[in-house]
Amino acid sequence: MERRPLIIINTDSYPTFCDNKCDNSECSKHISKAAHHRGGCKFSKLRGTDRCEGCIPKRRKKNEQG
Repeated sequence: MERRPLIIINTDSYPTFCDNKCDNSECSKHISKAAHHRGGCKFSKLRGTDRCEGCIPKRRKKNEQG
């Protein structure tokens, strides 16, 4: 068995994008904005935290249209 080195990266300075299922695409932290970001980033569920810019659940928007 080959031993591989353990690599640890400090992601504290990386921008965080939200990976909740949300229709608020105007949010600067929306997961779709990560596609245009160059460099490292991290994903976290921001809904319910102080960093959330307003979550619009996809289910609620679907129910309002139908």
